[in-house]
Amino acid sequence: MDVAQCMRTKLILVGKDCNFKTLICKLATPLPHQAYIVDDSYTLLGIVSAMDLLREIIPSYLNADLARSVTDECDFLQKRVEMVKDKRAEDIMVTKFSFVYPHHQLLEADILIAEKGINTLPVIDKHGKILGEITRRDILLQLISDCAEKDLKDRQLIDLAKPAPQNKMQ
Repeated sequence: MDVAQCMRTKLILVGKDCNFKTLICKLATPLPHQAYIVDDSYTLLGIVSAMDLLREIIPSYLNADLARSVTDECDFLQKRVEMVKDKRAEDIMVTKFSFVYPHHQLLEADILIAEKGINTLPVIDKHGKILGEITRRDILLQLISDCAEKDLKDRQLIDLAKPAPQNKMQ
């Protein structure tokens, strides 16, 4: 099966001048997990993920032990955001990225995702124009289509904030 048959086409697209705060706000939604930096003709220039933004905010020298010693975490993080607020997508974006074409097979996309240790691949045409993205979840749902067809009540979420008797696992 081709990637084109199950790729997502609703994406976050921004220009290379998009500011840091706008990027954070755009990526604050549950899906998608990354923003694609494009030019006026939708040619893919780079990718910014939530991890890329966090890497800009959290200093590289900070480890878990040192983080525990920070007494005012909110103030610390706000100061760090203030330090990087003038950065633009162009300053943060990853420009060396893997991608697939719409005619590539799902197996090829899944193997590439696994090899690169990523969760999402952009789908581009032969001119570099972004067409969509494919995730491991998209591939899994396509491969196990009977799960997607099941009644949604079979897919229940367990609320761990409620007492144990109400949380019945199957």
